Amino acid sequence: VRIGILEVQGAFLEHKIALLKAKEKLQLVTPIEISEVRHQSHVTSSLDGIIIPGGESTTISLFLKRNNMVEPLKKWIEDRNHVTWGTCAGMIILAKQNENQKIGGQPTLGVMDTDVSRNFFGRQVNSFEADISLSDSFLKVCPGEKTFHGVFIRAPAVVQTFSPKVEVLASLKRADMSEPVIVAVQQDNVMATAFHPELTEDVRWHQYFIERVYKNKQAMTGT
Repeated sequence: VRIGILEVQGAFLEHKIALLKAKEKLQLVTPIEISEVRHQSHVTSSLDGIIIPGGESTTISLFLKRNNMVEPLKKWIEDRNHVTWGTCAGMIILAKQNENQKIGGQPTLGVMDTDVSRNFFGRQVNSFEADISLSDSFLKVCPGEKTFHGVFIRAPAVVQTFSPKVEVLASLKRADMSEPVIVAVQQDNVMATAFHPELTEDVRWHQYFIERVYKNKQAMTGT
């Protein structure tokens, strides 16, 4: 199994460490190879999964555009042979619609039927940590505590979904909010989180991603 990490910005090294820890917890026999993704030649059919880490979404989008990676990456994601996970800025880049964009907008991959609000919780100074509620479908794959301690750094949130295919994996309810906010979703072979699981010691989200990659590969290869 090969997993690529888009190494433009964000905690891509922490994602790699978390993937290796998650693999150990899952006690998988099949090895996991982790590689960098920085060029369109890195986006190949030999990859089974890709992680798009956090960072500054406009910077990451422009990097993809300037390096002619937008269309190859979008085509790779839309191929059901692969699984994709975007964290924080990755959630913004994967969405079909974004609120509070910078003037002129930004190129996105537009592969999830979601409307994502950039900096939903405020600027960098408003970053915070909080427990989020996990969905039954997530807990079915990763049994355990029904909450996860999320790290939110100038985080986005899903404010609307456009398709019944979009499934909510986690939500956040704070005292200053009248309704829970969607902070994790999945649609087909694509998932996105508004928080940073790689910055915690809890590797359940990385376990969930690996499980999805393995399950998808088995379904495609019949092994």
